[in-house]
Amino acid sequence: MKIDPLAPNRLTPPGRTSLMKTLRLLSWLAALLALVPAQFAAPAGTDTPATIVAQTDPSYKLIAGDQIAVGIYGEIDLAVSQKLDTQGRVRLALVGDLVLAGKSVREAETLIEKLYIERRILKQPMVSITVQSYAVRDISILGAVRSPGKMSFPPEKSTLDITDVVTRAGGFLPTAKSDAVKITRVDAGGRETTIELNVEAMLTRRGANSSTPKEYPILPGDRIWVPERLF
Repeated sequence: MKIDPLAPNRLTPPGRTSLMKTLRLLSWLAALLALVPAQFAAPAGTDTPATIVAQTDPSYKLIAGDQIAVGIYGEIDLAVSQKLDTQGRVRLALVGDLVLAGKSVREAETLIEKLYIERRILKQPMVSITVQSYAVRDISILGAVRSPGKMSFPPEKSTLDITDVVTRAGGFLPTAKSDAVKITRVDAGGRETTIELNVEAMLTRRGANSSTPKEYPILPGDRIWVPERLF
């Protein structure tokens, strides 16, 4: 099936079809110009830097504080660039506030497309989300490890496995009680919970049983305490 790039995507009143088609033509031409290679966009020898936006992993889970760009193909006036607020929300044109925290980039794109269709704003929206900057993701690991203190997540990560965190902290000290590592987490409602994990068994599988997890995700804000053995 042939797709007409000038066919209107928005559901518009009959009298505005011609105007919308003209605007879409201008939008389409602007998009074509944006694809012109950088070497043709500026004279040789100029100092104009090329702008390169890294592709975002579609499985990355958004969190409060992430700065994202939401684009809809052919709908330049609906594009937004915002930071997810403390509740994990953004405000989209013609839709309003929407919670995206906790959703993967692909899930968020699908949700936005569904809303524009259900509210009869667009017929076949194609949404793309790019993370422009990642929120600061810190955890703390204290006690009997070689490099205790705060640790920052890699930019593209929203979780780290507990064994990876221990490795990044230099590993356990010989005096560590690595079978009783405590992890404290505060949920969205401010409630604090602490669990105890046998990380030694997770690392070596010695003493592991059917209830010993192979992985345990550490989230931003978690506090990890590694006690020492009492001899």
